[in-house]
Amino acid sequence: MRNIRNFAIIAHVDHGKSTLADRFLEITGVLEKGKHEEQFLDRNPISRERGITIKLAPVRMKYQVSSQYQVLSSKYQVESIKDFENNESKTKILNTNYFILNLIDTPGHIDFSYEVDRTLACVEGVILLVDATQGIQAQTVANAYKALDKNLVIIPAINKIDLPQAQIEKTKKELIDFLGVKDKDIFLVSAKTGQGVEELLYAVIEKIPDPLEGSTSNFLNSVGVLVPPKAGLRTSQVVKNLTSSSEDRLGTNENNLLALVFDSYFDQHRGVIVFVRVFFGKIKKGQKVFLVNAKKEITVEEVGYFTPDLKESGQLSAGEIGYVVTNLKDIHQVDVGETIIDVGNMYVPSLPGYKKIKPMVFAGIFPTDSADYLNLKKALEKLYLNDAAISFSPVYSKALGSGFRVGFLGLLHAEVVCERLEREFGLSLALTPPQVELKKEKNSYLEPYVKLTIITPSKYLGEILTLCRNHRANFLTMNNIGKSDSIQLVYEMPMIEMISDFFDKLKSVSSGYASLDWEFLDYRPVLASPLTLLLNGKEIEEFSEVVPAQKAYEKASFLVNRLKELIPRQQFEVRIQAKFDGKIIASAKIAPFRKDVLVKSGKVLGTGDVSRKRKLLERQKEGKKRIKMIGDVEIPKEAFLKLFRKY
Repeated sequence: MRNIRNFAIIAHVDHGKSTLADRFLEITGVLEKGKHEEQFLDRNPISRERGITIKLAPVRMKYQVSSQYQVLSSKYQVESIKDFENNESKTKILNTNYFILNLIDTPGHIDFSYEVDRTLACVEGVILLVDATQGIQAQTVANAYKALDKNLVIIPAINKIDLPQAQIEKTKKELIDFLGVKDKDIFLVSAKTGQGVEELLYAVIEKIPDPLEGSTSNFLNSVGVLVPPKAGLRTSQVVKNLTSSSEDRLGTNENNLLALVFDSYFDQHRGVIVFVRVFFGKIKKGQKVFLVNAKKEITVEEVGYFTPDLKESGQLSAGEIGYVVTNLKDIHQVDVGETIIDVGNMYVPSLPGYKKIKPMVFAGIFPTDSADYLNLKKALEKLYLNDAAISFSPVYSKALGSGFRVGFLGLLHAEVVCERLEREFGLSLALTPPQVELKKEKNSYLEPYVKLTIITPSKYLGEILTLCRNHRANFLTMNNIGKSDSIQLVYEMPMIEMISDFFDKLKSVSSGYASLDWEFLDYRPVLASPLTLLLNGKEIEEFSEVVPAQKAYEKASFLVNRLKELIPRQQFEVRIQAKFDGKIIASAKIAPFRKDVLVKSGKVLGTGDVSRKRKLLERQKEGKKRIKMIGDVEIPKEAFLKLFRKY
């Protein structure tokens, strides 16, 4: 275990995590420079096209220590040659020929922050990457706090130092004030050119503890096994004192197995394949293991590690990260956060996993061709096997037919899922505007609140304060980011406000410089009622939702006017209305196509035949009334898509 390092790269979106991972893979020989796709660990085409990571990606690297490593060690660890010769880390590191480095690349967008949570439960340290052109941003702060909460070692690094607009000294000051680190503890790199990257990789070996000194200690403390040791007693000694077996409890005895499931996906031939971090014991092919939370016994079909492809290894020992083929045919039987133990060691406590992620944003998804309903159902089921964060249930719409109400983590997650459904499964879909679900208790409603963290240059402060006030946000705190010009604002805000146009407006008033992070808080009472959209008196369920009273008119006006623009003219008049709390609060009309019935065979009826003209016009009016009563208003797919993007 002494030569293993488990670490992750965390950062704000688009700060260069995946590019840095590429350079690590090249240095360690996993990839050949210039002969691979950029952002190699981002296997999803949509992820590459958008330039954002949407899924965690583990990879194992074998790294040979070079002779120049001693020189680099002296630079970071000690102040003089004499100190270097007496440095304890020298013996520990240089007695090993190579290191096993398990890297987990993580997403940076807030919609996928749960991927970061599950990653941090499996590693002993992180590289906190900050873009030199942008400085500390909201996800930088959020991810750093998550790492600190788990007592992980943080290595700060400033990326993109090769760019002419890089503000290296300013970003350094922000990191020094935020993390309390020294100037020499901050690494300067260019993930694009490779400058400083190998030195950063050496720092991972020196600064991040091995599994025995890291996660083992954290785990024992978390389950109450580890009593605070006497001064000078190392974690390894405490663990040794706890063992009664002559075998090494940490590495060679499968009976002491304790592993955490941090991700999974479904393979149609081999069933559920789970990603695991082994904390104690070992797991090997053919071993009978027990899923603690699911209370299910299984036989391990195969184990191995990530290259990043799956590579069979026969077994995984304590401290290692890899995969286990379960042959289970239902992915619901293995939740993320599951604990795996040996069937002969049932007394072992469950590992502290993570909370089950609940979808917060909901939208209706309907096939434009009703014959594709079953295809959509199969597509959602297959997608769920690789993205358990979504939820879906059948729903029927008078206007759009049969479809599904789908739950997402956020708006970007919704866009990615819908794009995958159309691209990977060849479907044409109509989507309803996303909504936040309100709970109803007795005669009142409860709406979800989020804690909002905004980081912005100070010159945009006034506009942002006004924006937050207009979106029903409650101010909590305001702090400077060190001695820089950046300010951190913390608010409580109803989630329904955040998923409207808040983010777009935030970027607009700050000229794109402000960044945003959020986390769910709780549900709070709100005065609300259903807002119903009517087309010619018929309720359109797709646009009906429960909204707060103070936002009802604003939302009703927007929907009515937007639908007036998007719905094409019909052969009859279309009346669009919005009803709230039993009253019509907004309305609009779409005029019909008009045929001049006074023209017959190209000739206009004479001016003297008034009674005949009146009869023809009355007959036309009655005919349009009948069409209006029985006619269906055509709502094109584009109307739903444009409304969806607006939100």
